[in-house]
Amino acid sequence: MKIAFLGDIALFGCFSVKRNAYLYEALHDIIKYLKGFDLVIGNLESPFSIQQKTWGAKSAYLCSDIENAEVLRWLHIDAVNLANNHMFDYGEEGYNTTIEKLQELGIGFFGTEGMQWKYEKDGNRLLFSGFCCYSTNPLKLSVSQGGYGVNKYNVKDIITLMKDAHEKGFFNIIAAHAGLEHVNYPSIDHVRAARKFANVCPYLYYGHHPHVIQGAEEYNGSLIAHSLGNFCFDDTYTDTSGDKPLVTLTEQNRTGIVIEVEIENNHIVEWREQIIYIDKSGKILLKNDDGRLSIYNNRLIYCEDNFEQYTQNRKEVLTARVVERKSMRNYSWYLRRLKPRFVKLIFDMKKNALLYDLNVKKYLV
Repeated sequence: MKIAFLGDIALFGCFSVKRNAYLYEALHDIIKYLKGFDLVIGNLESPFSIQQKTWGAKSAYLCSDIENAEVLRWLHIDAVNLANNHMFDYGEEGYNTTIEKLQELGIGFFGTEGMQWKYEKDGNRLLFSGFCCYSTNPLKLSVSQGGYGVNKYNVKDIITLMKDAHEKGFFNIIAAHAGLEHVNYPSIDHVRAARKFANVCPYLYYGHHPHVIQGAEEYNGSLIAHSLGNFCFDDTYTDTSGDKPLVTLTEQNRTGIVIEVEIENNHIVEWREQIIYIDKSGKILLKNDDGRLSIYNNRLIYCEDNFEQYTQNRKEVLTARVVERKSMRNYSWYLRRLKPRFVKLIFDMKKNALLYDLNVKKYLV
């Protein structure tokens, strides 16, 4: 069985059927490529909404017109992870509309309300689960396992779930929405957590949220890929960004990977990374590796051995990112943010930092 795992999918901008009349033609090559897999799994980052009324305190809200759900079928996507920090950007209406549309299209989903997705075929029994980390400043994480909302990334709960599934004869596939945006270095915490899960049983872990590639490794019979980067994404505009986007895609944001995995009898027998590139017309191009994959993968594999250098390099990338963001802030920038939601956003970020420690760091000592 061949499975393709895709990175972040947000169906707006050039990936909207209303905005791009030639979208199907633009996606022709990637559609043909994905047709060759038995399963295609994605991370749906933008909920579908009819009312399009934002909810909660966010700096950027992601949403897709309901007509764009058809794009998921074009791409032969069989199931999507919903455990991410944007699934409740448009409240319960956006979330419920998304669920209803996916059910109408016959597309599976997992990652909220404790929901998992099972797939059994040709001697394989696969169990897909999704979790969102407090490091992403999410909305509506469920307060308890299986509660209403997005499944939270809690190390202890994930281990319990994996053990139970493994004992029942399932191969665990974990979607993790975690880390920091635009940083090619996964945090040591998430590296250690993913490796800790591999000590429970062999499994597959694939990540998203950073919108850039972060590297993949084999560890204790498991495959761990921390961030696949973007698959369908365009520049992001908000009500406070004016005529310019809040986030403009860089060359790194336009470059992602598809993880191709072959599974037989609940075991990974082969895997590879396929580089993809998003051009400005909405085409998703297949690219040859230019050597960057081995760089990302090797520094991930040896991050503990080179701990001090790794953390220093990661810190430098984070610092450069902060400096870049601050350089965009002028009087108008601050004026547009004189809104109650930005006060709440700062409060939520501080609260999420504490909850991150309780759900992740606490279990890694």
